[in-house]
Amino acid sequence: MPFEKKPEPRPVKWEITYEDEDCISIWRYNTKKNPNGPVDVEYKYKKTFVQPKRNRTMKDLLKDS
Repeated sequence: MPFEKKPEPRPVKWEITYEDEDCISIWRYNTKKNPNGPVDVEYKYKKTFVQPKRNRTMKDLLKDS
């Protein structure tokens, strides 16, 4: 009688954290809600992150002239 190894149960909930030079992103998974991808993604920007300037629109250009 050979020894049969039981498959390990897959986790239902887990999260993966990615850290970049500008931000920390947390990807949360829950296979009961969505088996194909993350349920929630949260971005936490670091204090050194500078928000890029937005492009000027036609409304802004008209206001200046």
